Amino acid sequence: MQKNEMAFGRIPAYCKYELFMERYRSAAEIIRGQLKLSKTTKFLDIGAGEGYMKYFFDAGEGKWFGVECWKERILKCKSLGYQIADIDINTTPLPYPDGNFDVVIASHVIEHLSNIDFCLKEMDRVLKKGGILLIATPTKPPLIAELINLLHKLQPKDLGETQNAFSVLSLKSFIAKRLSNYTLIDSRGFRIVSARKRLKLENLHSFYKISTFLGKYLTFLVPEVNNIYKKTA
Repeated sequence: MQKNEMAFGRIPAYCKYELFMERYRSAAEIIRGQLKLSKTTKFLDIGAGEGYMKYFFDAGEGKWFGVECWKERILKCKSLGYQIADIDINTTPLPYPDGNFDVVIASHVIEHLSNIDFCLKEMDRVLKKGGILLIATPTKPPLIAELINLLHKLQPKDLGETQNAFSVLSLKSFIAKRLSNYTLIDSRGFRIVSARKRLKLENLHSFYKISTFLGKYLTFLVPEVNNIYKKTA
């Protein structure tokens, strides 16, 4: 099936309100509410992927930098206007000065890292005081997450493979212990039931509203969550 809709009027997708894209759309809305964006606002997109986040910001809303290790994704992000660093964020310091960025994004990244603590310290280092940090990851029920983590420890992993599992609560606790100088300003999920390709329910505004309402207030049911933080010190 071809992507023939413009999700939220921004990006080719299977449905008009494709909930897979809501994590980017809602993050952009929240960031705009926290910061006055301009052409000098600096974004750092860790694990930039195919640059989906940038689609949900307007031209002139910032300079975009990214970190990515997959060649085809690097080329895609460069075509979108990213300045890309090709490094392993498990072991290599980010090639930027302290306090260089207004926004740091790590969307579906930390679950793939073998050294999350190192990467979090680097993200904190390059983010300005008062800046915004977005951490998004898939989530599991608490006991399932613990079991998956035990299995991950028994199997060696290659770069990029999933290595960590979180529940909604364990993610909040994990970040709070390591980044005590941050305040959580928003936490939400997006899709309890996916209907992207077959049922086309995600073309219905009513289905979108119900799904995002449940995702925001019943986060323990969702398969992914966005946590957005503000750096306070």
